[in-house]
Amino acid sequence: MSASNVCPSCRTPNLAANLFCTNCGARLGTQAGAAPPYAMSPQALPPGYPWAAPPGVPAAGGVYPSFPPPPRRATASTILTGTLDVWAKNFLNFFVVFFGLALANGLIAGLLALAILGTFASGSGIFPASPAGFTSSSIGTLVLLSAATFVATAILNSVVAGGMTEYAVRRYRGESVPVERSLRRGFERFLSILGANFLVTLLTFGLIILPLLLVVSGVFLVGGSTDPSSAIALLCGGLVTLAVGGLVALYLSIRLSLNAPAIMMESKGAVDGLMRSWKLTKGHWWSLFGALFVVGILLLAITLAITLPAALIPGPVPTFAAAAIASGLVGSLSVILAGVAYDLIVRQWTFGAPPLFPGSAVAPPAGASQTPQPPSGPSPPPGP
Repeated sequence: MSASNVCPSCRTPNLAANLFCTNCGARLGTQAGAAPPYAMSPQALPPGYPWAAPPGVPAAGGVYPSFPPPPRRATASTILTGTLDVWAKNFLNFFVVFFGLALANGLIAGLLALAILGTFASGSGIFPASPAGFTSSSIGTLVLLSAATFVATAILNSVVAGGMTEYAVRRYRGESVPVERSLRRGFERFLSILGANFLVTLLTFGLIILPLLLVVSGVFLVGGSTDPSSAIALLCGGLVTLAVGGLVALYLSIRLSLNAPAIMMESKGAVDGLMRSWKLTKGHWWSLFGALFVVGILLLAITLAITLPAALIPGPVPTFAAAAIASGLVGSLSVILAGVAYDLIVRQWTFGAPPLFPGSAVAPPAGASQTPQPPSGPSPPPGP
């Protein structure tokens, strides 16, 4: 590993192909606090001012610099194309990580069931179920089992989601980064990822659960109330509230869907990551919705194609194995999509204003006059 790949900000060694530091996210090859390179944030020069090439860049044969084309816009098609490209090129790494995650989640659920219920029976289906264990368990014990399983698996899922989100962003940028280093970064930031996911889940489910309770109450009142008009009004009101709450929950979940890459790439906390996601997704809601809709259909189709045939085989092991394989195949798509969408949007913001637009021109060099002067030299001889 060459010295040129040592991060100027945190002094962390990086691989030769890396463009950004895998520890702090700073761009490699620049000093800390220095202005970004021309290719990263080009600016327009006022007409008449010659352009001086930065050190190490050959000067072009003209007054104006030559910049690379602007980055692609964050549309539904570019997000989908980038997602499938990263998924296909790094398929084995994503499959191994998410297949192992599914196995680990099932094993955790089975071990917790063994510790609390005295049986391996659990919702994971890894081990043979013991109906007697469930029928003799109290509701409180089952609630304890559910809470313990949720907390344990949520921590593991947060580590993997955070680490593989950063891995997806860096692979989309063309960097070479080990999966192990990304997972270590996910472990370092898992509390922020976990907190952001908890807040999003609490907010979106609250918008659905409360109206759903009104609908259930209206159904029971319609069946046993002596005043059916009030019960029907409650039921209709609950249905309308459920529809509105569902739409609001969908809107909020997409606006807050880029919190993981913001937390990982910018080292933000849970709340700051959600606020950053809200800012980034402004004006890109429909693009994200379209990309997520297509990916959701693809994920559902592949999962059903694998798990439905396995459900016909007796025993829980084939069903669980099929679910783990499906998770390994497509469980990473939503993580990759968030990373690709984040990088597309951020790269547009940092590219700079179009040349010669108001506010896009840099100030002239110190000591230069505002009006271009004619070249100095002997005056031409007077005419006849």
